[in-house]
Amino acid sequence: MDFAGVERATGAVGMAAPTVSADAGSILGAPIKVSARDVNVFYGDKQALFDVSIDIPDRAVTAFIGPSGCGKTTFLRCINRMNDTIEGARVKGSVQIEGKNAYASDVDPVVLRSRVGMVFQKPNPFPKSIYDNVAYGPRIHGIARGKAAMDEIVEKSLRRAGLWDEVKDRLGSPGVGLSGGQQQRLVIARTVAVNPDVILMDEPCSALDPIATAKIEELIDELRANYCIIIVTHSMAQAARVSQKTAFFHLGKLVETGPTEEIFTNPRDSRTQDYITGRFG
Repeated sequence: MDFAGVERATGAVGMAAPTVSADAGSILGAPIKVSARDVNVFYGDKQALFDVSIDIPDRAVTAFIGPSGCGKTTFLRCINRMNDTIEGARVKGSVQIEGKNAYASDVDPVVLRSRVGMVFQKPNPFPKSIYDNVAYGPRIHGIARGKAAMDEIVEKSLRRAGLWDEVKDRLGSPGVGLSGGQQQRLVIARTVAVNPDVILMDEPCSALDPIATAKIEELIDELRANYCIIIVTHSMAQAARVSQKTAFFHLGKLVETGPTEEIFTNPRDSRTQDYITGRFG
């Protein structure tokens, strides 16, 4: 990509929890897309993340789970340097994307964020037409040359987002006029229009009804064939449905990471077991 640690925790009382292996949950044949080592985040004098180390595979979905305030969104925002926009925030440690340090002095955060797209909890289409929402990124980054090339990008992106057939006859209509689920798919189309390397999703279905949620989850499953996707979710059922790797955060620490099926059926740490069985969270 060109965009100019291991921690021991405490599990049950009197017992040391298993060592967190950064590469746990690596998928056979899938290269590592994002590699974080000893990431610590501070908001002023308060430390929000402690020594997080994890490898995230390409062309797969990695889910971050854990109770509110546990640090999963904070870590997600480290990957595209969104924490840079928060006054007093400091990030220490290493975040590499395809071997390139995202925090290197020669990295332009604006360009980085075009390569690492982000989909937020609440759909946030621009106050523009459906067409212009999708065309915005390719236009400002000079990706398309001429209207025909832009038309192709817009159609391809909307198709990838599973939205083309629903909007192809009203591309000039406002994006904000779509339903909530359609707006979120429009935002995803806007994200993939610049052909990013990584897609971050912060609770992308929390504001949607079950039918819209099912469509987004189906879309995520389709997109993972071409993208590294990282999703923060409070829904353990959703994490189990859409992800191949799961990471459990608690009190600012990465407690456990591994293949999703293993995390949900045979967790190694007692805190993971307590969370997924509903004893806390």
